[in-house]
Amino acid sequence: MTHYAWTLTAHGRQDIQKVTTLAELEDILRILDLPGLAPPDWVIANGWAHDVPGHGHYTHNEGSKDEWSLTWTKVDDAPEA
Repeated sequence: MTHYAWTLTAHGRQDIQKVTTLAELEDILRILDLPGLAPPDWVIANGWAHDVPGHGHYTHNEGSKDEWSLTWTKVDDAPEA
């Protein structure tokens, strides 16, 4: 199971830093009720459009008061025990 270290930064909130699977990250995004949140699976899929495999970044409403961003980095690809 692959895990990712990720950081979510949003105006007016404390940064959140965790290590989870992408499925768990999507669940957390659903719970947080961020402004203008696209479906979490879309956020993750569109963050992959960058150059480095296993890494992603997504920014919503850059420069506005509703801006928030998410970055993630692949940590491992260990088999399940």
